[in-house]
Amino acid sequence: MPKFPDIRLIAAIGAGKAAGLASRALGRGGGTTLPGVVARRIAPDTLRQLSAGLPGGVAVIGGTNGKTTTTRMIAAILHDDGRRVLHNRAGANLVSGLTATALAGSSLGGRVRADMGLFETDEAALPQALAETRPRLVLLHNLFRDQLDRYGEVDTIANAWRAALDQLPADAAVLLNADDPAVAALGENLHTRVFYYGLEDTRHAGDGATH
Repeated sequence: MPKFPDIRLIAAIGAGKAAGLASRALGRGGGTTLPGVVARRIAPDTLRQLSAGLPGGVAVIGGTNGKTTTTRMIAAILHDDGRRVLHNRAGANLVSGLTATALAGSSLGGRVRADMGLFETDEAALPQALAETRPRLVLLHNLFRDQLDRYGEVDTIANAWRAALDQLPADAAVLLNADDPAVAALGENLHTRVFYYGLEDTRHAGDGATH
């Protein structure tokens, strides 16, 4: 039997795109978040469905510092390789922003016009982003105490990240910063493919965390 389009998803895409156009026309913003908020009100699984339509899958980058620079570098490399990439370049890194990015790269019928997704993600939003995008690659930079006023202790975020990583499929790849103990520890006994990166030059090492 032919597969019929998801009417709720189509309605969510249409409403989200209209909200973005209205926001820009009225000077109320660049439409980097509102379309996602509107679409998710109609179809909460909008990001999940659109992510599933990406033939190259999704890569998610998380961390306290460096994720914007890293995603822009990766996006430039992929662009030069001829890949069409959904990238939240504007920095809207909550789930609503990721959804807005997916909407911007999709047709009204729900067809995603990209080869893969590349999303930088806020620390607290990472678990939900992983659950909805089911990424093939997760790159985690670092965990610093910059956001204590918003998120609580580093251990709280690390535990949430670990629980989310445990839900990924076994063929997913997780790339961890070996020089950040909280991040490196996430790879212990993880059932996915785990890789590490870092500096081997001990001249750049410190006696302890500066904070």
